Amino acid sequence: MLFALLPFQARSQDLESIRDQKPFAVSGYLDLRTIGYSAKGIDPRRSPFTYILSGSPVFSFYGLTIPVSFTYSEQDRAFRQPFNQFGLSPTYKWITLHGGYRNLSFSPYTLAGHTMLGGGFELRPGKFRLAFITGRLNRATAIDTTTGVVQPYSFSRYGTAVKIGYGTEKSFVNLSVLSAKDSEKNFKGAADSSALRPAANTVIGGDLKVTLVGDLFLFADGGLSIYTRDNTSTIGIDSSVKILETLQKIMPLNATSNYALAYSGGLGYKSKHFGIHAAYKYVDPDFISMGAYFFQNDLRNITLSPSFNALKGRLRFNGSIGVQDDNQRKLKQASTRRIISMANLTWDFTDKLGIDANYSNFSTNSEPTVAMIENRYLLAQTNSNLSVNPRLILAGQKTTQVILLSFNQSNLKDLNQDTQSANDIRSSVAFFNYNLTLNQLGLSLTTGLNYTVNKLASGDITNQGISLGASKAFLKHKLMVSTVNSWVATELEAGKGNILNLGGNITYMPLKGHRIGLRVSSLNNSTSREGIDEPVKFSELTGELGYTFSF
Repeated sequence: MLFALLPFQARSQDLESIRDQKPFAVSGYLDLRTIGYSAKGIDPRRSPFTYILSGSPVFSFYGLTIPVSFTYSEQDRAFRQPFNQFGLSPTYKWITLHGGYRNLSFSPYTLAGHTMLGGGFELRPGKFRLAFITGRLNRATAIDTTTGVVQPYSFSRYGTAVKIGYGTEKSFVNLSVLSAKDSEKNFKGAADSSALRPAANTVIGGDLKVTLVGDLFLFADGGLSIYTRDNTSTIGIDSSVKILETLQKIMPLNATSNYALAYSGGLGYKSKHFGIHAAYKYVDPDFISMGAYFFQNDLRNITLSPSFNALKGRLRFNGSIGVQDDNQRKLKQASTRRIISMANLTWDFTDKLGIDANYSNFSTNSEPTVAMIENRYLLAQTNSNLSVNPRLILAGQKTTQVILLSFNQSNLKDLNQDTQSANDIRSSVAFFNYNLTLNQLGLSLTTGLNYTVNKLASGDITNQGISLGASKAFLKHKLMVSTVNSWVATELEAGKGNILNLGGNITYMPLKGHRIGLRVSSLNNSTSREGIDEPVKFSELTGELGYTFSF
């Protein structure tokens, strides 16, 4: 009865070790909390009193887990299963069986992580591998007749995927096929659903990796998708499309059928201290696979990605630079080119002092193609980001000190002469954070300074503030008392503002698995604007008492 009422998703189970698993186990937590709230100067933004009972028990049967969650309050009553799907994948040596709801990936273009309700198997004897799964990809949806709300409706979709491969991690080749189509059986859509037609899709994909010499390797993958938008059409295919005329001999096609290609490949080198990848990727417009949830199509990428480490691993770098183009078949009114680059650098000067730096740059240009556009550049902009984060950690027997500095600058530069003055944005953020821990006393003190400025066409926005915090452990760390406070001053063209946040927390753990918490926070906001004599003020006070039982 429990299995019938609580469908679940289970991970792959090794039958050889099932006798070592517990027959039954329960873990998780139960949480009860009450929240009080009051506001002055504004309309309340929440209820004055709230109670919430929640839990997340996990039931286990011989290693198979059933996670369940529930929430009960005066505003929300819900019973949820975060994995509300039943699935099982028992494994014995090189044989794995799949049943129920499963998420498998055969290739990026055929079956790529799409949830399927069905059954299948995987065989991995030695270097050889064979996989098969068949079942339902999507369940039909229709208009909700009980509420009268019109929901997007669709057919049930069924599919079969097969994969065959040979090789090891260093060198391998795989071939996979997906065949899927919509079913009109038991469809309960709108009375006029002529715009929705059952579709069919066949995708052939493959991937390989070949180690050439030493650490030099070749990698590639690709896919051919044949998509029929109306599987019931009786109009014949366009005979001028030779590939469709050839494929019609082995699969049913019609005038709504089309094909699309996607492929990528390149060379790579990876050693202990240095690596580099050169890659090329192409995806046709309207490349669709029913075995994948999302595809970024109509693009061509060329990228170069180096990486290295030096000074006995203290200096580490990885980055990439590339070009991305769309409008590969010249069907859009404009073509877009993006220059993409990024770099990450980490340098540990000593065990105590280090720095992290990151840089990225994205440039985009779009030019007219099939139609004359008034401006030559429809879109021309660069988006760059630079962050530098030095750090100092002084760990001793009595004290531990952590000093963090951070600077981040982002620029959005519009290169179009007609719009650049209105769209340029420059943002700079800097902060300093210092933490001191007295190890023997269990006392931690924190302070921080922050400064932010955003330069816009409409004017500058400046924020500056300070934060102070402290925490102290008592009763052999069973009782923890902490406070977090901050003040932020904002300056705009039209006025100024101040925000003061004060907060305190008490956590007590009398027994193992039991925790009692009390939290109180206060917010005070004051805003002054030009033309207004008196500043606008409001305040909010929130208190929360909670109890958590972990088992």
